[in-house]
Amino acid sequence: MQKLHIVTDSTADLPESLVREFDITVVPLHVIFGSGQSYLDGVEITTAEFYRRQKESTELSSTSQPTPSEFAAVYQKLAGSGKSIISIHISSGMSGTVQSAVLASRMVDGADIEVIDSKIVSMGLGIVVLEAAKCVREGKSKQEVIDVIRKTMEKMEIFFVVETLEYLARGGRIGKAQALIGAMLNIRPILTIKEGIVHPYEKIRGRTKSIDRLVQLVSERAADNPVICSFVHSADPAGLEELRAKASAKLNLLYPPIESELGAVVGTHTGPGVLGIMFFT
Repeated sequence: MQKLHIVTDSTADLPESLVREFDITVVPLHVIFGSGQSYLDGVEITTAEFYRRQKESTELSSTSQPTPSEFAAVYQKLAGSGKSIISIHISSGMSGTVQSAVLASRMVDGADIEVIDSKIVSMGLGIVVLEAAKCVREGKSKQEVIDVIRKTMEKMEIFFVVETLEYLARGGRIGKAQALIGAMLNIRPILTIKEGIVHPYEKIRGRTKSIDRLVQLVSERAADNPVICSFVHSADPAGLEELRAKASAKLNLLYPPIESELGAVVGTHTGPGVLGIMFFT
């Protein structure tokens, strides 16, 4: 039995099949609707139900991190079976999840727990977690696994395009006037993540051009080097199909890309219609 265990949170957007295959523990964040109803992300509300409700309802959703007690319960159970823990989480610049995990690690006496701020999110985080879990399966030491995590984090690049600026405006990341102008001009901003927070990269007009530009950006950075990547979307399977076809034809893919739908927590802040590529060479 492995004596090292990987923990992450639901913002990694990992497909359930991979969570089971690599024995990863996922601690869910909370999704809260305007009426005060709180749900555990991916446990008490499905991704499909979340996007249906987001589109059809006038009530806004918000999110909150797991409590230290929720993390401590997970850590206690794993530590009780004699396991060391590496806990990898959403950027501290986007959520208080890392802080909760650190507090929890101090609540479990005698436990060997390493909490890591990934400084990324979604399948960028998911890929880091999977690389760590593969190392655990191979029997690598705790320090060797941490070294792989750090190197993968440093190499990870994320580019995504949002269908509307409305949800970013709700979260206070851009002004409402800018969101209105963007909608009128059919502008789809391409965003990236730097130093743990979302940054605008450039603005593209039109859906097809934005997908082409996403693929071009990854192709330029990867050159002919093999790429490990994930394609993500939010309630846009047709867009995912188009992204898959164009990226697969142009990139030197080391493995078949992992395809994932953004969960309720990330979807709260981006809205439906997101397409993205998260990768490293």
